[in-house]
Amino acid sequence: KLDEIRSAASAMEIRTDIAGFDDLAHAFDLDGSLLSSQATLESARERRESRGCHVRADFPEQDAALLVNLTWRPDGSAIVHEPVGRASAAIAGLAQAPELEVAGRLLE
Repeated sequence: KLDEIRSAASAMEIRTDIAGFDDLAHAFDLDGSLLSSQATLESARERRESRGCHVRADFPEQDAALLVNLTWRPDGSAIVHEPVGRASAAIAGLAQAPELEVAGRLLE
């Protein structure tokens, strides 16, 4: 479906006029949105697990092997699994701070 949209977008006519380059700006915006959509869809398909707000009914459990960052490239090469780096001591300390304790609190 995304390829169909991309094909229709490539046939779009861009006209500049005395008022400016609005058509060109919208075309660039659409192109960026299509690129972002492709990255999101392909990365979501690659993550065969449920993690955070990414939920897959066909893979309801987390997979320890997928505790990685997925790097997508628009050239169509494979999505790269990059290890998640360890947090610095300062950041790890903030994450354990008592004000971040959620037990017994009403969360919205």
